[in-house]
Amino acid sequence: MSGKTKWLAIYLGVGFIPVFIWLYFFLNPAISIPPLPAVHDFLIFAPYIGLGLITLLGWQINQTRIFWSAVFLFAFYWFLLNPGAILHTPWMRMAAFQIIGTAFPLALCVLFLIKESRLWSDKSLARLLLFLFPFVLFLCMAKWTPDVFYKILYWNPSPTAADLSRLPNLTGFTLFVFLLVVFFIPDLKIQPFLVSLAAALAPFLVAVQTSLGAVQTGTGLTEFNIIVSYTALTAILLHSILHMYWKKVYVDILTGVPNRQALDERLHTLTRNFSLAMVDIDHFKKFNDSFGHAEGDNALRMVAQHLEEHLGFRVYRYGGEEFCVVFEEEDFPKAVEMMDKARASLETRKFRLRRQKRQKGEVADFFTRKPTPPGKGVTITISVGVASAGKKLGTYEEVIKQADQALYQAKDKGRNRVVANK
Repeated sequence: MSGKTKWLAIYLGVGFIPVFIWLYFFLNPAISIPPLPAVHDFLIFAPYIGLGLITLLGWQINQTRIFWSAVFLFAFYWFLLNPGAILHTPWMRMAAFQIIGTAFPLALCVLFLIKESRLWSDKSLARLLLFLFPFVLFLCMAKWTPDVFYKILYWNPSPTAADLSRLPNLTGFTLFVFLLVVFFIPDLKIQPFLVSLAAALAPFLVAVQTSLGAVQTGTGLTEFNIIVSYTALTAILLHSILHMYWKKVYVDILTGVPNRQALDERLHTLTRNFSLAMVDIDHFKKFNDSFGHAEGDNALRMVAQHLEEHLGFRVYRYGGEEFCVVFEEEDFPKAVEMMDKARASLETRKFRLRRQKRQKGEVADFFTRKPTPPGKGVTITISVGVASAGKKLGTYEEVIKQADQALYQAKDKGRNRVVANK
């Protein structure tokens, strides 16, 4: 199971906890929750704190779409707990809950389909106005053409009391549209947060459904269900944005493997029983001169992915075309063996050129300098130097120095090989 799949499963598990709780109390209406003032006071403010933090972090990492989605989730939480503070009649509150449940997934589609921009800009203002448009549209319909409003939301111009006490039929459609946006949006940077937001919509809709049922049927435990739902929602989104923040600080944006800062912090935690491997892509400057820096970036990504596939999460980008691999539990011969297998496996792979040469539609092979048709596979190799802390070397700086010396020896001996320096 990949990391993305694992976290999606965890998010869905957390998101459906409020669903099961709501269903349990729905099937057992006689059950009540004993008053626990201290616990209640803590839980009721937890979503406010969490959503406030998400808002702040979204602004800090220049993701205004996350900022606005958290702001409105914050506002909806307050409104679901205090609907009578703004709307004084049951009909108005019910219409508001119906609009929120239906329009919010649709508004999120608008919010995230528009490219990122600065918070205080004309584009950000336009995005905000478009985000609000579904809410305003449904509000105008509810006020001036209620028959049309109910016909569109419930697919019935005269819904019964039982219909009105549940989420509108149109909510399922707008939720489906949002899920399509989540899985087909081209912006890969924001997609992980969108996946968590999709999972968080399950507890959000439970909160809206709870409020709807309370207005129409007087169902109890309304506040408890809303608090539990929003606590789950906040936990999902908070973990997601903290993970985004972690990636922004510790993951190399080009290759997707941990960066030099993550490596430095890892090295400070190592004991004496460790080995380090320094990896360098052979003839990388010549590769860039032949095919361009865009293809060079693609080659770096391919090598990083290959190393991570074969060596796991011990691969770090050291700088330029160099990588560092940390072996903490394996003995020195095992580390050398693993590096040689990764090197030999890379040699058998073909890197497919994605761009044509700027002149005459051809590119030159960077080994032979012969014309190479666009799209032809090119072999990429690496040279590796491995060193171990052992008994002679005490610090990781000394081990890196020895691994570098071994790497230079690998290059001097013809490249595409592993040299061990214990």
